[in-house]
Amino acid sequence: MFSAIFSYFVKDNHYMSLIGIIVFLGVAVLFSNNKRKIKPKRIFAGLALQFFLALFVLKTEIGFKFFSAMAMGFSRIYSFSDAGIKFIFGNLVDTTGPWGLLFIVKVVPIIIFFGALMSLLHHLGIIQFFVKMISFIIRPLLGTSGAETLCATANSMLGPTESPLLIKKYLKNMTESEMLVVMVAGMSTIAASVMAVYGSMGIPMVHLIAASIMSIPGSILISKILVPETKVPETAAGNKFEMKKDTSNVLDAISTGTYDGLKLAAGVTAMLIAFISLMAMADYVLLSLTGYNLDSIFSKLFSNVAFLLGISAKDKNIAGTLLGQKLVINEFIAYLNFVKFSLTDRARIILTYALCGFSNISVIGILIGGIGAIAPSTRSILTKFGWRALLGGTLVNLLNAAIAGLLI
Repeated sequence: MFSAIFSYFVKDNHYMSLIGIIVFLGVAVLFSNNKRKIKPKRIFAGLALQFFLALFVLKTEIGFKFFSAMAMGFSRIYSFSDAGIKFIFGNLVDTTGPWGLLFIVKVVPIIIFFGALMSLLHHLGIIQFFVKMISFIIRPLLGTSGAETLCATANSMLGPTESPLLIKKYLKNMTESEMLVVMVAGMSTIAASVMAVYGSMGIPMVHLIAASIMSIPGSILISKILVPETKVPETAAGNKFEMKKDTSNVLDAISTGTYDGLKLAAGVTAMLIAFISLMAMADYVLLSLTGYNLDSIFSKLFSNVAFLLGISAKDKNIAGTLLGQKLVINEFIAYLNFVKFSLTDRARIILTYALCGFSNISVIGILIGGIGAIAPSTRSILTKFGWRALLGGTLVNLLNAAIAGLLI
């Protein structure tokens, strides 16, 4: 038995994944602002829940089939967007043509469609139902307040500025520990609208969904290490609160969601043009002055982090490049490049988890601007914990990836 366990840990760098889990948790403890108040029971519960979710999808047939069914559902839903895209762009939507895949035609419009769909589902109360159901399971296990659990859960479907709207009236009275959960959850997950885009690009959807759900307990786990709870939250005793609709009828929900999706799609398009162009310029300047480009710098800085995830020496430099792009630029750029590289199946799965989150430098400003706009009194806490939240979101994504690496 001992030899079998030993062989398993040696095989495929499983032992490095285990070391990575310990290191990432250790980093969180190192940067904790109150180490004495860390509650080991809550930490073990959060980690156990992450492991359970990972085991369910990676090691059980029923779990893999369940998440695969969800992935197929997503794929079927975003395939419906082809009807609207084809009506506007005609044959340009056909990726078999001489022009190949036109990102602006085939991928970006999906965001508009999903913006309308998510708004409609929110108006009908479907999103609220799933959020409450997951929150009902997680909250007793982790001992968290109603407001922070609800927001952390909602982030697995909504964006980092949409989810806090569900708990808008509670934000001003939330403790610092609760606010960090809100911020880290926003950084460590991706919205369903963006997830659909990555799925259409060829990223394995089953693992995108699993990673986003694993980030719910993960964000609470890491947040409660970085800033342990020292006060009694307003909703700790189970006070009931409603997630009110912000649209008057179905047509209002669709039009509002469409407009929001359009703004997001325009923002993504502009961001890609700006960042890819700036990267090209930075590469030229760096290469001229130092002989190194951004990718080589990222590779050197983050390749050892990739090794801690259980990625082999063969793939760790490419993985390090993608991890650096995700942190410094954004996960969109990283996933765009991810599909271009030739990686082993193991590395592809692990990196899908590691890149699945909004944790990058620019999101600090988005959180401060977005949450600060709906609850101005929280701005001082948001600015105080901006970099800590980025660290937390990054650690959650790396922890998810290391757990997946240990199990596959």
